[in-house]
Amino acid sequence: MKIAIVNPITRTPTKHVVPKIGSNRDAMIVKLAREMAALGHKVDLFVSELYKPEVDEDVGVTVIYLKTYFPGFPEIPFMPSLIARLRDKYDVVLTSEAFQWATLFAVLARLFSFKKRPRIYVWQELSVHQRMLRSLPSLFFHRIVLPVFGPGIDGFIPRGDRAARFLLEQGVRKEKVLPAISHGVDQTRFGNDLQTGDRTYFLSPSRLTSEKGVSTLLEALGRLRDEGVAVKLIIVGDGPEADEFMELATSLGVADQVEFIRHRVDHEVMRDLYNNAIATVIASRRDFMLFSIMESLVCGTPVIVSDAVDISENVACAGGGIVVPVDDSQSLASAMLELFRDKALRSKYSEQAGEVGRGFTNDHVAQALLKRLFEPVPQSHQASYSRD
Repeated sequence: MKIAIVNPITRTPTKHVVPKIGSNRDAMIVKLAREMAALGHKVDLFVSELYKPEVDEDVGVTVIYLKTYFPGFPEIPFMPSLIARLRDKYDVVLTSEAFQWATLFAVLARLFSFKKRPRIYVWQELSVHQRMLRSLPSLFFHRIVLPVFGPGIDGFIPRGDRAARFLLEQGVRKEKVLPAISHGVDQTRFGNDLQTGDRTYFLSPSRLTSEKGVSTLLEALGRLRDEGVAVKLIIVGDGPEADEFMELATSLGVADQVEFIRHRVDHEVMRDLYNNAIATVIASRRDFMLFSIMESLVCGTPVIVSDAVDISENVACAGGGIVVPVDDSQSLASAMLELFRDKALRSKYSEQAGEVGRGFTNDHVAQALLKRLFEPVPQSHQASYSRD
């Protein structure tokens, strides 16, 4: 089968600015395309030219960078040439997110395909309206545009239950919202090394911004210290508020317990950090399907995650860790203390984390997506989502 994956963005822009891109080889969508190709399918990946690396590279799959207009809005790249690229050429087109010009162009390509009309699926991660321009473009799209173009889309594959509920809230027909399939992590780089030694630290891969809940995490560490537990915390990440958080650690009296790793670390180091941690802690105030949580689970390390993170529902249902209320340092400290003191409980969560993690590997995700893409869209299915 010939598959087109349309994923215009390979890195998240910051304030309408695309970060410097040295390579896309390790981008999640590129790895997924390689997995699908390895399963015997012809896969082409379409990306905005705004996200093209500075140097040409061979990533093991065909990547087509399309001319993009209005570069000041890199969050929703405008690539009209996609229509001609998709017409009459593919069996299936998989787009990332409903709220993208690319999804509309894919529907138009299908409309004007007369020799080979592709099935179109949207792989949806967003579970809230995009905040660009006070969410007005997203609101307009979902209320006015999507009802017009929606009939040209065969199905919406949410990456989590919250994304599914968001689609239903926007008026997408229930039978078109299919069972969720999350994106995955590279199973060749992350895995359970079955470490048996003592685990002496908590790990938090977090960008150093207030949105990541770093202050709540540091406050929780301070509460543990007040309980007589001086456990180490390793924070991997950098950001514009780094100095403020280091000052906060000092004022809370935990600076000697916190190691800030602000430089980029390779996958081997991250794998080792995950495998030797008591737990991975994510205190974000709002996030989607975070790779750090999936990587930790694949490594068999339990997670403590705020309920503001979409993937927290997966964790809560499957038992790969503990979910705590957002911005609640007391609850976070209690969860950390519980895992620190109770090795039997930690072992139980580690075993469950490994089970959950198997569903988040790229090979598993690729097989699940391919099965979904080539199955007839059922009029009813086992997934049961509600707007509540």
